[in-house]
Amino acid sequence: MTKQFYDDFSKLPIAKMAQSIADMTYWFNETKVPTSHYKAQLSKGFEEMVEANVSVSLVNTIFNTLQALQKESPKLFYQAMLCLDTKVKPSSITPSQYQAMEFTWSQFELNKKKNILDKDFIQIFNQVEENGLTYYTQNQRETNDNE
Repeated sequence: MTKQFYDDFSKLPIAKMAQSIADMTYWFNETKVPTSHYKAQLSKGFEEMVEANVSVSLVNTIFNTLQALQKESPKLFYQAMLCLDTKVKPSSITPSQYQAMEFTWSQFELNKKKNILDKDFIQIFNQVEENGLTYYTQNQRETNDNE
């Protein structure tokens, strides 16, 4: 079996690993990333790296549950989300709150909104996903400075 780059790479000290990754990154479309960035990432503790994976797993579990509830009863799902947003406890809902909840659902259905969350938050998500957080925050600062 032929020797792979990884075989030698895995034995390198962190500083040389970081430099090697920076070099590989540059070879891809001449993208420059400072070696210090990779060194910082490689120096992170195992717990810190695992934390993100655990968080994603929990979000996935909650997502799957919410998705199943939404498919089972879109109306009840929407009304439960409305209760969360308005801080209305279904166990102590008043007649006026129930009426408001039913009417709000009917308006939501009538308008066939495709997003439950406010469109501004969907836009933030899409912009950060497409352009990165650094670009988004710089753009927000520039927008706020111009106002």
